[in-house]
Amino acid sequence: MIFQKKNNYVEKIYQNIVKISRSKFFYIELDLEDSFETRFDLIIFHSFIIFYFFKSNKNSKSEISQKLFDVMFSDFENNLREMGFGDIAVNKKMKLFVRAFYGRLAQYSKSIELIFDKEDKTLLHETILNNIYRGNTTSEDKVKWFVDYMYKNIVRFQSISEDENLRNNFEFTNIN
Repeated sequence: MIFQKKNNYVEKIYQNIVKISRSKFFYIELDLEDSFETRFDLIIFHSFIIFYFFKSNKNSKSEISQKLFDVMFSDFENNLREMGFGDIAVNKKMKLFVRAFYGRLAQYSKSIELIFDKEDKTLLHETILNNIYRGNTTSEDKVKWFVDYMYKNIVRFQSISEDENLRNNFEFTNIN
């Protein structure tokens, strides 16, 4: 029963990540291209914030981050299959997704640590420009919005207990 309850949390957390990542706000107000790749990057961006909570919370004995990873990548695989990719193509794409996921997590982690250690947002700015905007030109205000949004959510989640975050499904701050 306990496992099922925690797994239910994971499903709800992932649904919350997907819901916010599909918000029209990102595509209309922040000029993101509405594509599979952009949605993938927004899901990774939002999931990083939650993964960072568990990584930085030394008292957490939760396996939720691994379960979240499993649910997320199972969904990616299902989406590829729905798009018509066969087994071999899905396997190749999934390897690319996993590599991209870990690369982005490493970049975001290094960037956030620089903010906490030296109050330097430069690397996070560059990382968001490269990952979310794929190196395309955009206004500084839009990239700054992402930097501030990530930081606010990390600080917010860290100021709340794990149990409360789970009860709230790691609800992100209002994006509008």
